[in-house]
Amino acid sequence: MNLLTRLTALTMDTTMQSTETQALEPYQRIKYVMKTKGMNQSQFAEEMGVTRAAISAWLNRDAERRSSIGDSSLYRMSEILKVNPEWIMGDSLEGGIPIEGAIADALTAPQTPSATAFMSSVEGVVLEERPDFKEGFDFPFITTLGHDYEPIKFDFDFLGDKIALCVDIYRNKTPRVCEALPTLLWPLLMAKRMDEVNGKEKRRYQLLLINPTAEAKERECSKSFAHQARMLGIEVAIRDEEDVKSIANLIIDPRFEDGEKRWPKELLDYQAGFKGQ
Repeated sequence: MNLLTRLTALTMDTTMQSTETQALEPYQRIKYVMKTKGMNQSQFAEEMGVTRAAISAWLNRDAERRSSIGDSSLYRMSEILKVNPEWIMGDSLEGGIPIEGAIADALTAPQTPSATAFMSSVEGVVLEERPDFKEGFDFPFITTLGHDYEPIKFDFDFLGDKIALCVDIYRNKTPRVCEALPTLLWPLLMAKRMDEVNGKEKRRYQLLLINPTAEAKERECSKSFAHQARMLGIEVAIRDEEDVKSIANLIIDPRFEDGEKRWPKELLDYQAGFKGQ
């Protein structure tokens, strides 16, 4: 390869790399540099002199929950990571580190919607049919019983006369350990107990685990957890993908009273068989 050919190839590679790098958001650049340096969030927090929660908030994949980075913090980051602060913010191509196309594609791949955005979509579908259900999405007492499992906000998402529903959208690559799953039942168990104490009609107490994990071992753990939860009166459903319509239907008709007008026959047959057991 002659000099001109090599220079042309180098220029094309640099241009492609620049375009790919420009597509990255600041939090994606920071996470990638941390990874190349073998630095986790706890170590980064110690270097920065802030809490791990602050680092997690800056690097959150969910734009709704991600905190903005102040100028002083940005410059401190650049010193620790040894990169140009303007490169971090995407304002310069200089002073950063090369990011290959495949890596840039992985960093910018569409993510699962946040629990907040997802339930907002569910709320829209429900209220279109049943505007009187509005109160169920913002019942004031519910937030006091919520449970935070970082990085996903987990709390009650709907409370109606016939159902108390929690939704957990799981998208962390590190599998949740089996021991952590029972903590997800706490708000629903509290709601169930309060209904019993107050002499209220029994509702359906439902937890939805969406995208729990692809690992076979962890999926078996989730199934075992679902079985044990049912013995406590809590229904647990494990789903591989979000389905706004079916969850909206569950809120409107938690006991499947509408039959085939709302539900697939296969699901109704399954429910009938389950009740028979």
